[in-house]
Amino acid sequence: MVLVVPVLAVTLLGLLASDGKLSRLDGILLLVGYATSILYLFWLSRRGVDIQGSGLGKKTEKAEGIGRTKAIGLMLLSLVMIVLGSELLVHGARNLIDRLGLSQTLIGMTVVALAISIEELVRELPAALRGHPEIAFGNVAGSVLTFFLFNAGAIALIRPLPIDAATMSFYLPVAAGTVVLISVLLLFRQVPRWAGALLVAIYICFAVGGYLLFGATPTAG
Repeated sequence: MVLVVPVLAVTLLGLLASDGKLSRLDGILLLVGYATSILYLFWLSRRGVDIQGSGLGKKTEKAEGIGRTKAIGLMLLSLVMIVLGSELLVHGARNLIDRLGLSQTLIGMTVVALAISIEELVRELPAALRGHPEIAFGNVAGSVLTFFLFNAGAIALIRPLPIDAATMSFYLPVAAGTVVLISVLLLFRQVPRWAGALLVAIYICFAVGGYLLFGATPTAG
């Protein structure tokens, strides 16, 4: 089952972080988990198992055809802009931390994460509106694998990470619970408006709760 993979990814990270740190060995295990997940998804795809949205019966629009050179050029330009945007984002986040006295964990979990997610939203929304919700569904599942396994594994491999109390007691449990909830919703092949409103409300509670509980307490980076 495709939707089990993101839940297992969150579970693996939670288990490895339960001792309060992510070591280089943990990083290797996370990267192995990422590679295994990707291979498993490829295997499922070859067997015809996929995430299918309920909107597949709607009228769809064909993608505009462009040449290979233009496609490669646009992809490279996008990568450059993403790197530059990331540098500006980190610089701005540091200023927020220094000037407002907020915790680094809060900024990372809200400001930085939201800025990254907006780019994904802009990419997913047109596909969903054009009758391709499976692209958005797949991107959600893939993002979980990338963030929880590949990103965390690569960072821990380069530099072992301490996991602070705020992350272990609040941020990670809420994130894990939300991934499970989304996976359950996707089992029904659609996310209705009430579920979308619920997810937005959970995020607002996540951000506000993080600020009220840990926002004014600087945490180690």
